[in-house]
Amino acid sequence: MHAMRMLMMVGALAVLAGPAAAAEFPARPIRLVVPFEAGGTIDTLGRVVAAQIDKQSEWGIVVDNKAGANALIGTADAAKAAPDGYTILHTSPSIVINTFIHKKTPYDLSSTFVPVTNLAVGTGYLLVVRQGLPVHDVAGLVELARKKELTYGSPGIGNALHLAAAGFAKKAHVDMLHIPFKGSASSLNAIAAGQVDVMMLSPPTVIPYVQSGKIRPIAFTGESRSKEFPEVPTMKEAGIDDFVVMGTWAGWFAPAGTPPAVVNRLAAEVAKALKAPEVASMLEKGGFEPDGRSPQAFAEFVRQETRRYGQIVKDAGIAPQ
Repeated sequence: MHAMRMLMMVGALAVLAGPAAAAEFPARPIRLVVPFEAGGTIDTLGRVVAAQIDKQSEWGIVVDNKAGANALIGTADAAKAAPDGYTILHTSPSIVINTFIHKKTPYDLSSTFVPVTNLAVGTGYLLVVRQGLPVHDVAGLVELARKKELTYGSPGIGNALHLAAAGFAKKAHVDMLHIPFKGSASSLNAIAAGQVDVMMLSPPTVIPYVQSGKIRPIAFTGESRSKEFPEVPTMKEAGIDDFVVMGTWAGWFAPAGTPPAVVNRLAAEVAKALKAPEVASMLEKGGFEPDGRSPQAFAEFVRQETRRYGQIVKDAGIAPQ
């Protein structure tokens, strides 16, 4: 009986410790691991939200870029962290996609991490071509791709932009050579320099390059036209039916075992930050819709994305390596 009472007391203390831990959290700076290059779309989004959280609550969030291997290096680093809420992974659909394109990953999506919240969802991608490529619409691109080998760039094998471009090629019944780069900034610089012919990119990132004439947008993958480029037709308007890609997303994950109260505190702070007018405005200008759903809702979203990307990878014919 004495042993049973002791167990019950320990259990009660554990329950009480959750709210207490959340009330005291954070007691030191939080490390936000970003598995991509500094300056890319996902990195910038994370920094904007982290800065707002620091502004509203003085938490002290330190961004730690650990790029490489299509986000595997940074994701592996976060996976090894203590489950105390002081290391958070800020990542993209790569955390899902990598489980389909690699035979082995340094994490298990269902047991290594706990979904915290989704910061934002993209509205779609622009299909762009380099300066000097003699095409001005999708029909012209398809015609040229059937006559000669064209190349398309991406931030890495299995990246969401890679899958979007591969999906387009499949829908258009053309073959193009994939040239992967190490991150969004590198791939964007490559097409701006004319090193690849074609690429999928988020609208805001291409604005200065379009204005300078270095790249040309010819179609948008969203359900409706891009706010930034309303003159560019959707894929359906351009003749490619049943090809809607809403764009990337950016979510926070904590190491498995992080106290639920801490996870909820993190999610609530992000949701508060996303309501700040300046943050919402910056995200919308970046081609995103602010999100901030609960940990439970984000977990279901990740499950849905896992099913969706599993099918996309299969349709793209990408074999695990």
